[in-house]
Amino acid sequence: QISTSPLLGASVRKQILGTDDLASCLGEVLSCRLARSNDSFLPRDELRRACTDALRGDARVGADISAILARDPAAISYLQCIMFFKGFHATQAQRVASIFWKSGDRADRHAALAIQNRISELWAVDVHPAAEIGGGLLMDHATGIVVGETAVIGDNCTILHAVTLGGTGKERGDRHPKIGHACVLGAGATILGNIKVGDGATVGSQAVVTKDVPPGMTVVGLNKLLDPHIDAKREKVVEKRTETWQYEVDTYDGYSI
Repeated sequence: QISTSPLLGASVRKQILGTDDLASCLGEVLSCRLARSNDSFLPRDELRRACTDALRGDARVGADISAILARDPAAISYLQCIMFFKGFHATQAQRVASIFWKSGDRADRHAALAIQNRISELWAVDVHPAAEIGGGLLMDHATGIVVGETAVIGDNCTILHAVTLGGTGKERGDRHPKIGHACVLGAGATILGNIKVGDGATVGSQAVVTKDVPPGMTVVGLNKLLDPHIDAKREKVVEKRTETWQYEVDTYDGYSI
């Protein structure tokens, strides 16, 4: 029984078994991690209340857990997702920070930025509290993910480590990418500027994207599209290997945006 484990038992009893619902559970889990011991900066009791209130009734939270279990082969239990997945923790903490940011109050916005800072310190994930994140997000591994202030991420997306949704450095205002629903952003992908990545698109690992990506397409390298319908040979590959063709670049023909 995990609840009697010498290493985990006390935490499981307090943070999981001792709570009434998912929101209060996450209030315990997140505040335990975000708060510093013996420090007035982001005190734990206040964080617990803020996290619980912000996440209660938010359907995206449950959708995130379901997405992790459905799409991550390494996920083995609800307990693992809630207590040990730092991508999940970072996502929920950003949702809390966003509530403070959206209030518009100067003190609340600085509280949001303080939470953002703490998320970055703990989990090496830097997501601005103003960024809009849909439900069903799998932030896999999560280390090194950066999401800018005006970025939007749709529902049911998968984002691997070291992904950047950033600006070009030449603009102010609305300057970050808009990611559609059910997109996959591969490890190390860099997507820059106020561009759109269409629903169901895949951005390959280490790709650099500065132009719109049509729905359902895969982009690799520097703005290079892999078109599943460009010729009969490619369509046969797609038909036979629908689950992996996006990452098969052996037949890459240089088709460009």
